[in-house]
Amino acid sequence: RKQYQYESLASNFVQKKAPGFFNFCKEKIRNFWSKVPNSKVKTLVDKITAQFLSLNDKIPSNIKKQIFEQITGAQYDPASDCNVKVLSEVLQTDEEKKAAAMQMSYLIAVLGEINQKQEIMLNEYEDSLKITEKIKQDIFDEMKEAEKEFAKFAQELIRLDKEYEQISSLREKAKK
Repeated sequence: RKQYQYESLASNFVQKKAPGFFNFCKEKIRNFWSKVPNSKVKTLVDKITAQFLSLNDKIPSNIKKQIFEQITGAQYDPASDCNVKVLSEVLQTDEEKKAAAMQMSYLIAVLGEINQKQEIMLNEYEDSLKITEKIKQDIFDEMKEAEKEFAKFAQELIRLDKEYEQISSLREKAKK
């Protein structure tokens, strides 16, 4: 019963607070893609990043779909026929490379940890993007901002957890 109460509280919290962080990510990604006139580039990156997310077997499919669609604003379609290496042929401008890199970065930021299959795919993805040092620095700066935003979300989650522990402790004392 206690576990259920906590899961209910946590679920309620995530439903109320997570959209704020997801919206932050979606707006950032949308801003990068707004500078890319070729919509085929976005479609390809969406397919490849969906494929990347699908490799995570710890997350249920419906949650993967929800995370992907809320962050990227695109349909979750993890087509396994996409070859990551094709990115080097398709992505031409720095803006396209930055948008593709940021989309993957924000997905990874939300996932937290990635598995070995995802790590291999991520290495191919990075190699295919052929990112310059300047773009790397821009991405690094951008992710620092995202970390600050995510820290606010995490602080709320920690506060909720402490609050729940205090309530549980008081209930146990009251029973005795």
